Amino acid sequence: MSEWQDQPELDMAAVSTLVAAVGKPVFDDMKGQFVADLSRLVETYGTAHSGGDDGEARAMAHALKGAASNIGLKRLAALAAELERGNDQHAAELTAVLEGSVRQLEAA
Repeated sequence: MSEWQDQPELDMAAVSTLVAAVGKPVFDDMKGQFVADLSRLVETYGTAHSGGDDGEARAMAHALKGAASNIGLKRLAALAAELERGNDQHAAELTAVLEGSVRQLEAA
């Protein structure tokens, strides 16, 4: 099992910090935008990866890592970090990890 798979999907401490900073109503509104952004980054990564554009794939993985980290999605961020380093053996799992992370985020 890779290190990213050992990470929790959601870091509740990070979520609590965000909620404390912006308030629950604003955080709830932000979640939709984060999900849209994360989905776009995953899609763009997939297109670049399948097209053999390693530079673009790594750039999208880097952006995905940052966006996921900002909202406390630890497993997604850790997988994105692996992809950014070019370790793409688990690239096919990215969409499923995103979906699981989104479910956890929406329940927060």
